[in-house]
Amino acid sequence: MSKVWILVADDMSAAHVADVASKSGAPYEALVFGDASRADAVAALGPASVTLYDTSATLAEALAPAIADRAAQEQPAAVLCSDDATARAIAGAIAVKLSAAVAAAVTSVSVSEGKTVVERLVADAAAVQVLETSGPAVCIVADGGDEADAGAAAEVATGSASALDSLTVLATNCDGCASNGLLTAEKVVGVGLGIGAKENLALVEELAAALGAEVACTLPLCDNYHWFEHDRVVGTSTQKISPRLYLTLGSSGAPQHMTGVRGAKVIVAVNNDSEASIFRECAYGIVGDVKEIIPVLTAAIKGA
Repeated sequence: MSKVWILVADDMSAAHVADVASKSGAPYEALVFGDASRADAVAALGPASVTLYDTSATLAEALAPAIADRAAQEQPAAVLCSDDATARAIAGAIAVKLSAAVAAAVTSVSVSEGKTVVERLVADAAAVQVLETSGPAVCIVADGGDEADAGAAAEVATGSASALDSLTVLATNCDGCASNGLLTAEKVVGVGLGIGAKENLALVEELAAALGAEVACTLPLCDNYHWFEHDRVVGTSTQKISPRLYLTLGSSGAPQHMTGVRGAKVIVAVNNDSEASIFRECAYGIVGDVKEIIPVLTAAIKGA
């Protein structure tokens, strides 16, 4: 019988990935990279089995070839993971080993009669693409959506895998990210392309100062426009934050950015496009010109 794997290498997204797997029509098994507490939390979601690979003494990425070898032996119909760097590295090794189809921003997986049907978000989450394959599929699950309900807890088995001897961390370059306060901030104001012009950043800084917040940005404002240093970028390949409040100004809500703020307790969005996907992600939204809205918010905060 076909089965599905989920790869879990962080604590924030396991329940969502498990929910997608639980609706696939096939039993799913969880491969957990981390410690016993993470494995126990995943086991409570009701998978058919849980295998814990303890990464206290090695990088999880160093286990990727061994996990890929296991996949070649067991031939899961689909392998699901969240959009985090560690899980993607392992999923990539599996995809190469199995010559699997790969899809990102996945919202649904269905396994039946030797075929796997995958639904994924495209066009900045404005449309859904349906893919079908008769071979294995490796799926990077989109952020958001439902979380799996607690089920009958599975037993946790300890996995054994040989790590690469040659994989070593030579250096870590954070360019000040540990000292800028963004990672631990209770409040963060995020800036997207909708801010319009660099001179409008002065409005953002004034709002952030009134709110007592740090300032973050989307990747294009750093890489393409060079308005921010890299240590201010939040997203898939950069920093992930978990503030109590994330106020985003002019961001469309692209999955690559939202990955970095999924830990936020409350998201408030300002955007002039009422159809922007950010309004499906936020708790509170304001449709309007950010240049007009920001001074109103700043004045209200200062007068509170």
